[in-house]
Amino acid sequence: MRKTIFVRYFLRSVLLLTVSMLALSAAFMVGASRILSAQQDTKMAAAAEQIKRYISTQITYYGLKVDLSSEIQNVLPLMADLGDMHIRILDNEGKIRAESGAPRPGHMKTVSSPIVFIYQTPFGIEETEVGTVRIGSYPNTRLIRQFLQNCAFMSVIIVLLSGVTAYFSARRQTRPLRQMAACARSFELGDYCTRAETGDYQDGEIYELAQAFNSMAQTLQRGEELRRGFIANVSHELKTPMTTISGFIGGVLDGTIPEERHSETLSIVRDEVMRLSRLVESAANLSRLQTGQLELHPRPFDIAEISLRILLGFEPRVEEKGLSVHLDVPEPEELYVHADPDSITQVLTNLLDNAIKFSQPGGELGFSITPRAGKVFVSVVNHGQTIPPEDLPYVFDRFYKADRSRSADRTGLGLGLFLVRSILNAHYEDIHVFSQDGRTEFRFSLPEAKRG
Repeated sequence: MRKTIFVRYFLRSVLLLTVSMLALSAAFMVGASRILSAQQDTKMAAAAEQIKRYISTQITYYGLKVDLSSEIQNVLPLMADLGDMHIRILDNEGKIRAESGAPRPGHMKTVSSPIVFIYQTPFGIEETEVGTVRIGSYPNTRLIRQFLQNCAFMSVIIVLLSGVTAYFSARRQTRPLRQMAACARSFELGDYCTRAETGDYQDGEIYELAQAFNSMAQTLQRGEELRRGFIANVSHELKTPMTTISGFIGGVLDGTIPEERHSETLSIVRDEVMRLSRLVESAANLSRLQTGQLELHPRPFDIAEISLRILLGFEPRVEEKGLSVHLDVPEPEELYVHADPDSITQVLTNLLDNAIKFSQPGGELGFSITPRAGKVFVSVVNHGQTIPPEDLPYVFDRFYKADRSRSADRTGLGLGLFLVRSILNAHYEDIHVFSQDGRTEFRFSLPEAKRG
């Protein structure tokens, strides 16, 4: 039988309680025996002293020939019954001169009989020893038996109650683990919606484990949703240019498109091929980031010069949308940063492409570079629809399509901002986004460097 955590926890708890009760009962027994022994010793010593005084008085008055058996025979039984003892008076030769009566079952039957409690003291006149008082007593077996019965009864009750408590406690403590196992089996089947309960566990390791598991489940669920969206996006993004390319090439081959339009057609085909190339490059960049193969070669370079060159490349799109551009960029060769030029070029390209795509026609596009405290801060601003606050924490996640809430434009795989953040994180820098009242700003930093 496979022993679960619940079974092991329950058995260990019951075993620990049983051993504890046995040890406690044994300790009580030892303590009780010592107390009974001390009390019996005191009682036997007091009885012996009384008998010695009585015998000494008899010998003083009647001499050594006094018949002790007749004189003390009436006293010994009474004293023996009061103290649950058996008393004998012996002379110097060891002969019994007087006795409290026939020993009851369990009491000593001869002088040498072994007993649990025994007290012996000589008596005589002045310095002359004439005999011995020997008192024997067994412990109160009825009292000990009652004590043992009470201990056994209480032990059984405590072990049963503790076992029931341990059972429900173990069930309660292991319930999140069973739920997590059930959730994991659901994950295996593709269902990421189940969660482990944490309401009854407000602190401790079980609560932290359940919280971490639920957080992981939420991440897996979101990742699965993004993955499905990514597959749909890839299918759509690849299908569109391929359909366009196939259609135009087919038109050229079958003569549907006249020869004078072949140049225009080939230009469209080229643009679609370049679009496919960008999609494949984005997927390749994602693969390199995930496998840690993105290599950086940082060196000092002029961030302003690269930024202006990228902005000039976007001039046709800026004019097409009628955007007014506001620049706050230092003169080239005045502001250097220490980073990988190629990867930072990709960062700037992605951010500016994103800003232009989501700017409202005739709106404003802002770009600024500001040195401060050993850092260079780059800001890209566009005016359009505001990103909802609930979407802001996720705009840098892979496959996340922020344009769902900002524009009807659905192009792209949702990797641009993820690549931006990954590249900046590889430089040990970060990027932040702010969106309010139709103004959206992306701002990141790079370490400032001296001109190389």
